[in-house]
Parts: sequence; C-alpha cells; structure tokens
Amino acid sequence: MRYLYNVTISLDYLASAITGGVPGTTLSGRAGSAYAQGKLRGRIFVPIINWIMRNPEHCQNAVKGDILRARAVLVDQGDGAG
Repeated sequence: MRYLYNVTISLDYLASAITGGVPGTTLSGRAGSAYAQGKLRGRIFVPIINWIMRNPEHCQNAVKGDILRARAVLVDQGDGAG
C-alpha cells in the first residue's frame, strides 16, 4: 500500500512540474496555496479537487503534507552533513 501511495504522489509531483509548479509540490497543494492567497485558480480548482477526493479539506491538508515532506527531506539531508 505504501508503494502505491509513493507512486501516486510521484505522478502528482510530475503533473505539478509539467504545469509549471515548484518541484516537490502536488497539484492539490498548489491549488490550496492559490486558494489561501485568494487567487482565481485556487477558487476554481479547490472545490473540484476536494469533491473528486471526497474530502472538503483535501487541498488544505495537501499544503500541510507538501510542507511536511519538504521538511523531512531537509532533515534527511542534514543527517549526513556532519
């Protein structure tokens, strides 16, 4: 099950990068960030993505998940640096 999750997240990262996103962000996270900033694309995509995922807080949670995964990478990189 973890394998499937990792593949899904990787495909999400790829789709985000192809559409101009910053590496390491998901489409849901980008939509959630745009929504929090009051941008039109956030107001359009957040309700759609949340509906597809059957979770009214999916994009908000995705922003948090993107941040947590980025922090985990930084911690991993710091372990071998000293």
